[in-house]
Amino acid sequence: MNLQHISFLAACVAIGLLGCDPFVEDNPGLPSEPTGEALWYFLPDTVDGVIGIDSNRIVVSAETSEDVFLHLWDFGNGKTSNAAEDTVTYFVEGTYDLTYQGHAEGGMVTFESVVNIEKTLELPCEGTLALLTGCDNPKVWKLSPEAGAIAIGPEPGSTEWYSAPEDWQNPDPPVNVDFQTDDRWTFTKTGQFIYDNSLLTMFPFNNGYYEYGMTVDTSTYTLELGSGINNEDEFTINGLMATNDLGATADICGWMGVWDSGPTYSIVDITENRLVLSALQQQKDGTPGSIDPFGNTPCINPLGSGYFTLIFVTE
Repeated sequence: MNLQHISFLAACVAIGLLGCDPFVEDNPGLPSEPTGEALWYFLPDTVDGVIGIDSNRIVVSAETSEDVFLHLWDFGNGKTSNAAEDTVTYFVEGTYDLTYQGHAEGGMVTFESVVNIEKTLELPCEGTLALLTGCDNPKVWKLSPEAGAIAIGPEPGSTEWYSAPEDWQNPDPPVNVDFQTDDRWTFTKTGQFIYDNSLLTMFPFNNGYYEYGMTVDTSTYTLELGSGINNEDEFTINGLMATNDLGATADICGWMGVWDSGPTYSIVDITENRLVLSALQQQKDGTPGSIDPFGNTPCINPLGSGYFTLIFVTE
């Protein structure tokens, strides 16, 4: 078992007595500092009768003095816990900083370590993954024609800033929205993310909304189960490389539905033919005079960003 163990320091200083003066306690009655130790290890696992480890799941445990009343774990992947012992899943390959704080009246004990995850977790094509991708028969998603298919407000699920009206894809008086309604998105079970914009995309970052000519390369996405704000499943689109009509190429960040959303999306609801997502609003970097998205830093979600609700249906 790959056991990572940290003992918290209990400082002990030997002082040589230089005289016979009586000992006087500096702070009589104050609580003593808490003590303890913490450890983590990969969850044991057995595959085909062979004992090994589950290299994507760890167990954490804090064994502290009884005066510790608050446990705070930060797993380095956006997830936290206030349990003395817990289990966490890391879905994506990488290095994560693991920290612990134990709070008591007399102070705090701390722990730091690093968790190395060597491979991205490969999920079986079932449940959310099957509904999102279609497994061996990939689904194609498009924005729903229903009212509220695109909405935004200050909180997840709110619509007070904007909500698409009835028949928004056929406005009266007529306005060209084809460059938005003909966009299509596909997820494959092997982790590919395909955005087909039919060469035009709605550009939202400057005054007004207008069509922008570009082609977009196939990207990738990462699905994490139970990692959303309210423990929903969520996915993150891992960048999008695009080439505009002038031949410039750039990473325009990962997004779905509208350009100024994402790159992480909570799956609020999903069925065989309907998908409801919630995502933070992206904003451009504010570069003076910037009119081209290829000059903006991607994936900016500043404080005060709104939350999109985006509704899709299958082709």
